[in-house]
Amino acid sequence: MEVAPRTSGSAGDVHASSALLYQLREHIAAEHRRLSRIVGSPAFRRTFGELGGEQLQRLPRGFAPDHPAGAFLKYKQFLAGCERPAEFATSPVFYRTLVAAFRTLAPLVEFLNEPLVAGLTSGTLGHAWTEADG
Repeated sequence: MEVAPRTSGSAGDVHASSALLYQLREHIAAEHRRLSRIVGSPAFRRTFGELGGEQLQRLPRGFAPDHPAGAFLKYKQFLAGCERPAEFATSPVFYRTLVAAFRTLAPLVEFLNEPLVAGLTSGTLGHAWTEADG
């Protein structure tokens, strides 16, 4: 049996330090409805499926076990990706499809960057959490 080579891509990957991850989780806790709309949109689901990435078994310390953002708060990485056959890279629809995927992904990247940009602007980036385990 022969398997055709495939091209793959992913984006929206955030694998942050404990301090940054804590700030991101605080943002997610406050804005979980917006994150849910982003990753639950028909375009996102059609293009990337579900949000992926490494997750904790339980909610991180400091968040109630029944927090409505619980599913998102467990993430340690935030991944969105898709695979296509290798020949897709030379197809006439490659560029159009790639641009559409980036446009679909942009709201997730923007959402994940918001607490990081706010921390850089205020000078508090990474200062909210100092323990080694986020």
